[in-house]
Amino acid sequence: MTKSTGPGAERLGRPRLFDDDTERRMIMDAAVRVMDRNGYTAMSVADVLAEAALSTSSFYRHFASKDALAEALIRRDGRSARRYLERAVGAAADPLAAFHAWLDALLDLFFAPRRAERVVLFSAADVLGSKTMTEVTEEMRWLLAEPAVEVLRAGHRAGVLNSPAPEADAVSLFALVSQLAWSEHGYRGDRVGTRAHVMRFAGPALRLSPQPGQ
Repeated sequence: MTKSTGPGAERLGRPRLFDDDTERRMIMDAAVRVMDRNGYTAMSVADVLAEAALSTSSFYRHFASKDALAEALIRRDGRSARRYLERAVGAAADPLAAFHAWLDALLDLFFAPRRAERVVLFSAADVLGSKTMTEVTEEMRWLLAEPAVEVLRAGHRAGVLNSPAPEADAVSLFALVSQLAWSEHGYRGDRVGTRAHVMRFAGPALRLSPQPGQ
């Protein structure tokens, strides 16, 4: 913990206990815990501040509203997931291995318990109900699809993947995985089934062969 000694602290009449980054992180982490317990609709700013043990002024120093807080949470989780995908792709030896690495890392976001819990939390209907949230979610979808673009482009150049439109192919693959993973008519809760269907559906178009054991 570090004390703030800036002009804002003097204006409030008492020193702040936490710097801006720490205070913002505390609010966001508290909001995740409250949302997990109560859902987004039932969550209030007062609930978040009680959970974080911070004042009202602390909240509005960083966020204009509860929706603004939710947007920041979605973006934070989206950036973290993007880094996870990039690490997986970056460790692959060639375009085919990179494609499978991206697909498996993306499946982790929907099926690995701790990661999937966050995806479900921020994809709930009450979180995504506003136009602004829909725009933020679309932005995050592209953030997660984009690491596949260069993989597909490199594979197409090397002649090991058929992807003349890598951006559209990446978006299509992301949509296929997410819908199969969530839909009651897909493979909800079934990672193996989801992966197999992606390979059966998209594999011929990309001229992919399943990995051994898949």
